[in-house]
Amino acid sequence: MSCFRLARLGLLIALVIPGGPTGAQSILLDHRTATYGNPWVGPRIQSANSGAGESRTLVTTKTLPAKGDFEILGPLNVQARWPGATAKATKLLAEQARSMGGNVVVEARVWQGMAFPAVVAPHGSGIAVNVKNSELLQSLADSSGTWE
Repeated sequence: MSCFRLARLGLLIALVIPGGPTGAQSILLDHRTATYGNPWVGPRIQSANSGAGESRTLVTTKTLPAKGDFEILGPLNVQARWPGATAKATKLLAEQARSMGGNVVVEARVWQGMAFPAVVAPHGSGIAVNVKNSELLQSLADSSGTWE
């Protein structure tokens, strides 16, 4: 047998033998060793003088009014890497808005979408806003939003 035929036979056997690719997938998706979220980002350290209200962010589907005392910080797009509920995307939106200095996420949308290495995972988008007027903040907070 020539070397070429032997290599083709070896490749055919490697593709036909069950368990090769599925064994690797079971290692990647093992629920006991899987990490959720970004392993390189640690928990936020709260200072001693920060209040509980400062660390909470409103995530709502509402839009901003035309005028008011607020500052638009920018668009947000988040994606979890592992399967989970859409509440995970809501939490990621709030964390990203807080990191930009915002206290509200408006026009928030969350959905399940394709991800790697998971098949589907929570995704989200919105706009980070720093609302300076407490009355405007309370008007945005209703049943369509959650505090994270």
